[in-house]
Amino acid sequence: MKFVPVLLALALGASALSTPALAQEAPEGGAWMDCQVTAVTVMRDRMLVKCSGLAGADTPRTFAMETSDRLLDPVLRIALDGKARGKPIGVLYVKATMASPPGCAPADCRRLVAVESK
Repeated sequence: MKFVPVLLALALGASALSTPALAQEAPEGGAWMDCQVTAVTVMRDRMLVKCSGLAGADTPRTFAMETSDRLLDPVLRIALDGKARGKPIGVLYVKATMASPPGCAPADCRRLVAVESK
């Protein structure tokens, strides 16, 4: 089963899920990584989750989601809970920089699709 249509829909801002995904395998075009949350920022147009560690093209450390996304509230709760507990969270993101929300720096920021409490 291909997950490209779901990722494409999410990348274009249409949410195909009603709650954060808890899948073990990342869909094609996406990747899961552990994130020790260092900061959660909410702006008028987007939310950012920043993770500890050095950023690079293959290891983004900032993940963004538009504030209009239906998943914003549960993602925000899980990110803030992980930060408060000092526990890592799982982050599912879109690898392609062209899918990132506006204001997401291509060097270290990617579109956030889902989170998992660990």
